[in-house]
Amino acid sequence: MKKEEKICKVFWIEAKLTYLKLEKSDKKLRKKLFDSWNILNKWLKNYNARWANLPEGISEVAFCLATWSVRYLEAKPTHSKEKIKQSFDTYNLKTQETEQIKACSVEYDLTSFWPKSKRDKLYFLDFYRDWKMDWSFDVYLIPNKYITWANVNKWQKFTDQQWEKRRPRFSIKKEIIWPKKIQPILKNVKVW
Repeated sequence: MKKEEKICKVFWIEAKLTYLKLEKSDKKLRKKLFDSWNILNKWLKNYNARWANLPEGISEVAFCLATWSVRYLEAKPTHSKEKIKQSFDTYNLKTQETEQIKACSVEYDLTSFWPKSKRDKLYFLDFYRDWKMDWSFDVYLIPNKYITWANVNKWQKFTDQQWEKRRPRFSIKKEIIWPKKIQPILKNVKVW
């Protein structure tokens, strides 16, 4: 991976964006990381334990490999010394859009968000495609309007918990993808 900087628009603010750009020379390291996670899960299965959560270092890298986005590190406005404090994960240099990546490797995800979560686009990576794990994934673009009004529990919506400065948690599959019949924008992606 190569650390780079570029002046970009981040939430309509001109900022110096620092990011990691993936390179072909990283392929062995990425494969090793993914295989190590896979081996851990095989060992956990021997003990009838649940799968280990999918680390963002795997899901965000997988998304970058599939879309050519870059992995966000930090953004500093060009006219200020303060950092832009947001929870996006990747950045599309062509469209200058911030992207938040959520992923799961089990049938029913439990996805959480930072209370001040903000992004231009939200993507969901489903590594548990068609009720099986074959190390490929589907990519869904989730419209922000569906996140804003998602049910977190019987009494509250996503925005209710954000206003309370709590971390909203819910299943993107059960609350949004399945009921809204959202189709993947990329299917059966294999980057390893």
